[in-house]
Amino acid sequence: MNLQELCGILLDNSIEAAKECKEKIINIRIFKDSKSARHILLIENTYCDKKVDTEKIYEKGFSSKPNNTGLGLWEVRQILKKHNNLNLYTSNDDRFFRQQLEIYY
Repeated sequence: MNLQELCGILLDNSIEAAKECKEKIINIRIFKDSKSARHILLIENTYCDKKVDTEKIYEKGFSSKPNNTGLGLWEVRQILKKHNNLNLYTSNDDRFFRQQLEIYY
């Protein structure tokens, strides 16, 4: 899996979550942080499941899709572990679910 596919999974997940909401919002920011020698992809989207556990979603076998048909974030985390120049941070608040992918150069 390459970096483009990884970003595609994160974007696909944000689209699927936002489309279930009354207010369908996805914000994407891509920027370079020269001070820290990294590129950042920040994706935030509205989401309906306000009880989402941002740790549990990375567990093996966890999927919010019917019959566990989605590519789980556990698999994404395994890919990230193979690359010491990538970090992924997940957070949420009352309005947005956020994924911040950091790519160090």
